Amino acid sequence: MPVTVSPVRPADLPPVFAALYGAPGEAVAWMADVLVRAWMVQNKAGEVVGAVGLRPSPAHGAELVGGALPGPDHLEAATALAYAARQDAGCAYAFADGSLFPAEALEAAGYREVGAYRLLAGPTPAGRTEVPEGLRLLPLADVSDPATRLDALATYEDRIGHHAVTPEAAADGAGGFDPHLSLIALDAEGRAAGLCRAAPEELYARIDAPGVRADLRHTGLRAALLLGVCALARARGLEHVSVESWGDTPGELAQDLALGLGVETENPILAVG
Repeated sequence: MPVTVSPVRPADLPPVFAALYGAPGEAVAWMADVLVRAWMVQNKAGEVVGAVGLRPSPAHGAELVGGALPGPDHLEAATALAYAARQDAGCAYAFADGSLFPAEALEAAGYREVGAYRLLAGPTPAGRTEVPEGLRLLPLADVSDPATRLDALATYEDRIGHHAVTPEAAADGAGGFDPHLSLIALDAEGRAAGLCRAAPEELYARIDAPGVRADLRHTGLRAALLLGVCALARARGLEHVSVESWGDTPGELAQDLALGLGVETENPILAVG
């Protein structure tokens, strides 16, 4: 059954997003605010069966936000939306979660797998590794300068799946992360070199995979940050951790698996351009 894609304003998307994500309109309104262009797709009967918007990415063009609603037009609608976004953005990516944008639809629109979102979990890893020479790790709570915190958060920006950081993300408590359970790495000049944030949940620590400055990714800083945060978690009595990552390399995944963590969720990231 043919579908039709039409450009719309990002402000028109919250009602469709509410249906896509199963959330109240006010809960998804912020999503429209971060989009620069948008499209809706209708089936032959004129019913809206999906929508997508482009969220700018610092190094990878834009992320496709939205997708197709369940139903007989799902695959065709998802493919049409992905193709329209590709034609406009040139360089874009999407998470293939199997519902909003199936991998099959993205591949049909010319996208190819380049990475993944992963959730790893397991007993809190033990052990330590040396902090590379010239660097030091501090609790994030000890570094209050907003600019340094923003620079640390920016170590993620070139990784696919990440977005430009905002000042709000550097505040204490942002995203539920505890600055006393999180570590920041500084170099000899006091510049941000890396970051690993963690949030205490009821029975475990929720950890963001470490961000490391590009010029230091060949060192052991990533492992030092992750194991350092795990040591803080164990001191809190948190015997299990989850680690979320976006666009980590196969080598980084192998390191995390070697710590005894296992993959619980994996959504491929497909890109074009």
